Amino acid sequence: MGLDTHRRNVSERKRASILEAARNSFLENGYSRAGMAEIARDADVSTATLYKHFSSKEELFSAVVKHAGRSVANYTGLVAPDDTARDILYKLCKAYISVQYDHNVNALMRIVIAEVPSAPKLAAEMYEVIGNRRNEGLMAVIDAMIERGMLRPHDSSFGVRIGAGMLKEFFVWPALFDANFQIPEDAEDKIEACIDAYLKLYGPTAS
Repeated sequence: MGLDTHRRNVSERKRASILEAARNSFLENGYSRAGMAEIARDADVSTATLYKHFSSKEELFSAVVKHAGRSVANYTGLVAPDDTARDILYKLCKAYISVQYDHNVNALMRIVIAEVPSAPKLAAEMYEVIGNRRNEGLMAVIDAMIERGMLRPHDSSFGVRIGAGMLKEFFVWPALFDANFQIPEDAEDKIEACIDAYLKLYGPTAS
């Protein structure tokens, strides 16, 4: 049992090292120019070991996307008992933006967009992880707020798309077309404007 555990731990460390090296390579070189041999070298593993974990570059990139999006749909522990509707929406906005910038999701999206003609499955994978799963996580929080009377009953799927659309307008679309785009200095004002608009539509009382 001890030997099996040791081997499993070594395998997991190698996999983590491969993912980190691959992520850095994809971000620096793009998908097409990233090489599996170079990724193996940077991860300090053999090419055979890399292919033991990931059978192709497409599978490896898919794993990088999933790893980056691991926290996309997980809002566990985000909401505190005394939070107001505005507090919760603010935390959702900050978490959304953090994923885009702190986890390099904007950069990964640029890579995928560039590869759509030759590798459409990459785009489908990212849309599922970063799009659909994120929306499901946001919807769960919004549905809980509706149940608690913090928001008026509404189609949370549609509402999440409205809210996310406002955030994308300020923080995602500009970054997709400008690799040097940074979070603007008036980000807090923009976030509050998005929250104001959402509460105008779905707040517990008409304003």
